[in-house]
Amino acid sequence: MESSWVVGKVCEIFTSVSRIFNSSMEQSTWVDLPDVVVIELFRFLKDKDRAAAALACKNWARLFKTPCLWRSRHFEMGGYRAHNNGSRACAFSSLFGNYVRYLSISCSHPSYHTTKIFQRAIEDVLGKMRTSNLFEFELERLELERFWKYETPRDKLIACFVRFLKTQKYLKIFDMTAAQCNLDGGCRILQAVGNNSGHKVQDVFIEDFFHSRLAVFQTDHYKSAIYKFTNINYLGINYNCLSDEIIETFSKTLEGKLECMNIKVYRNDPHFHTISGSQWSMLRRKCPKLKVTMWFESIGHSTDIIPVLVKEIPLKDLHIWTGYDDDVEWRLAITIDHIANSYANTLSMLSLELDNNHEFVDDNVLALLQKCKKLNQLTLNANVVVSTIRAICLLRSEKKTTLQSLHLTACGLSEQEWTVLCQIKDEFSEMIEQQGLDYKFCTDLLIDLTPM
Repeated sequence: MESSWVVGKVCEIFTSVSRIFNSSMEQSTWVDLPDVVVIELFRFLKDKDRAAAALACKNWARLFKTPCLWRSRHFEMGGYRAHNNGSRACAFSSLFGNYVRYLSISCSHPSYHTTKIFQRAIEDVLGKMRTSNLFEFELERLELERFWKYETPRDKLIACFVRFLKTQKYLKIFDMTAAQCNLDGGCRILQAVGNNSGHKVQDVFIEDFFHSRLAVFQTDHYKSAIYKFTNINYLGINYNCLSDEIIETFSKTLEGKLECMNIKVYRNDPHFHTISGSQWSMLRRKCPKLKVTMWFESIGHSTDIIPVLVKEIPLKDLHIWTGYDDDVEWRLAITIDHIANSYANTLSMLSLELDNNHEFVDDNVLALLQKCKKLNQLTLNANVVVSTIRAICLLRSEKKTTLQSLHLTACGLSEQEWTVLCQIKDEFSEMIEQQGLDYKFCTDLLIDLTPM
C-alpha cells in the first residue's frame, strides 16, 4: 500500500471528524492528530519514512518510539554488505530491541570473511536484546557445516545463541532450520530453549538442525533436551532425530497437542533404524489430529524406503526424490505398491521424482490412484508411457479417482509420442476445464506442452 495514499486517507478521516464534533475548530494540522491515528499512520511507513515523519514535531518523535511499531523485525546480516547490515542491526537493537516480539535473522551468501563479521554482529545484537520477550525466533539456513570452516567463530556463535535463548521464556515458535550444528552445540541450544520456553513453544522447526551423518536419536543429551518441549503442535525434524523411545515419550508429553510432523529422511543421515508400528499407533491414539508429512531426499531403493514407511504412520503427504543413481536397480514398483497398500485411507498428496531411466512404474501408479481414495494431488517425474497418461485421465472422467491436481513430467518420450500427448491434451481439455482440474503435462524434450 502506498504511504501517500495512507497519509491522504488519514487526513480525510481526521478532517471529517473535526467538522462533525467541533465545527468551530481551526483547520487541523498534523500536530493535532490523535496519538492513535499517528501510530496507525506509522504502521504503514517504512523505517526511513517513519524516521522522517518523526521530525514533524516532538509528539511525533515521542510516538515514533511506541513499542507496538517495532514488534516484528527481520535482519539480513550476510552478503557482500555484511558489515553495513550488521551495523544497522546493532543500531536498531540499541533503540528498539526490547520491543521486538517476532525476530527473524538470515545470513545469506556466507563466506569465511562474512561469517566472522556475522558472528561479531549477532553477539552484539542478541546481547542488546536479552531483556526482550520474544514469541518467535527464526534463523534459517545458517549452514554451519557447509560454510563455517573454523571452529572458533562457530563455537562463539553457538555460545551466543545459548546465552540469549536462556533469557527467553515466552517463545512460541523456534526455527533454526538448516543450522547444521555439531552434536554438542545443537543439544546445548535445544536445552536452553527447552529449559526456559519448553512449556510454551508450539512450533519447532529443526530440519537439518544437526549436521549430517549423526545418529542423534542415540544421544542422551539430545533426548534430555527434546523431552523438555511439552507443548508442540508442529514439529519439523529429521528421521535420525527420532526413535521408538522418542516417539513413545512424545505420546506421553504431547498427548492431544501434536497435530503435524514434517519428517525428512536424508541419504547422508543414519536412517536404517525402524520405528515400530506399535509406537506410531500409540502416538496416533494419543494425538488423534496428527498428520505426518515425509520427505525422502536422494533415497531411491525400496529396501531403504519401505522399512521407514510403516503402515501405522498417519501419513498425509509423501515426497520422494530418488537422486541420480541411474545404474542402480531401485525396485520402484515395489515401493509404489507398498505406499498404495499402506496409506490408501490417509494419503492426500504424493510427489515422486524418480530419476531412473530403466524402471517403469505405469501399472503401479494406476493401481495406486484407484486404491488411494483421498489422494488429491500427484506430482510425477518418471519414465511413463503415453497410454498411461490417457488412462489417468480416463480414471478421472469415470470418477474412479478423486485426483484434483496432476503435474506429470514424462521422461524419455520420442517426438512421435509427444504428438500423441498433444492429442490426449485436446481429447480431455473440455473435461479438465469443466471440472476445474489442475492437470499439467510436460516432457523432458526441449519443447514442452503448454500447461493445461
